Amino acid sequence: MSAFTHFGLFFGPEHVRAARRDHDRSPLREAWARLQEPAPAGALAAAHWDGLRWRFSDDLDAGERAVQALQQGAGWEDAPASSFEQCGRALALAQTFEMVRDHPAFPASASAAWLEQFADYVAALSATPPASLVEQIGLGAVAAAAGVVLERSDLLEAGADIFRRTVRDEVRPEGYLPALVEAGDGRGMERQLQAVAALTLTAEAAAQAGLDLWGYSARGVSLVTAGAYLIYYYYYPEAWRWDAGQTPDAPGLFRRWGGFLEMLNRRARPRDIRLLLDELRPIYQLDGGGLTTLTHGVSARRGWFG
Repeated sequence: MSAFTHFGLFFGPEHVRAARRDHDRSPLREAWARLQEPAPAGALAAAHWDGLRWRFSDDLDAGERAVQALQQGAGWEDAPASSFEQCGRALALAQTFEMVRDHPAFPASASAAWLEQFADYVAALSATPPASLVEQIGLGAVAAAAGVVLERSDLLEAGADIFRRTVRDEVRPEGYLPALVEAGDGRGMERQLQAVAALTLTAEAAAQAGLDLWGYSARGVSLVTAGAYLIYYYYYPEAWRWDAGQTPDAPGLFRRWGGFLEMLNRRARPRDIRLLLDELRPIYQLDGGGLTTLTHGVSARRGWFG
């Protein structure tokens, strides 16, 4: 039986406490400064930003703005074309709602109406079979997130099952997913990043419901295996062995899909990730967990003992 808690979908109160404790230490210092800047463009992005300000700064007015934006339909307009991007939109909607669902300005009737609309959106997404493995993994992340938001253990377990099957059947011991990188169409690195991002969000959402997917492994392979595989190629994209010798735009792809990196670092501290993080921070990805340097960033240590 899952223990559903509602706070930030991919983060909990302990993340807020850590961010406040290390407010003046890098990289939290830079993340806090970023949160004081204007919100990113778009109604959903602005609502998500205000949700973060409510959760991390106790900004009551910001939380009320986010509630009003959700009630006015933020995020439902201009649905993205591809189903993987629709999954990202669903995750951003879910996290925004979770951050403000307990705000005093959110009436129970309005919250219930939003949840009904979200349930319909998730059902519509899952009605069409995924066209690719990366879309299937994205739908798994949506199922896990929706399971938490809607307090439905069946959805959470469906997302967890996709996670486990992917790790068990698709991730090679080196860390790559053959079905995503072997097409030779120049998009192998992007699909690997998308898949690892979605798997990471699945694991983080499940963790907030008391379900440990970070600890799941099969054949000695885990989510960390797939995440760590990518780090080397950020520094040496010309060594990417897939896509018929095409060199991917690693910096651009990591900036677009790298929200998961702070979560991966917080959980596992993979080798050689530090310089990558230093170059990308503060990391923000609306459909990848938000301002993850703030929510999951680990402060720099002082001396030998932190």
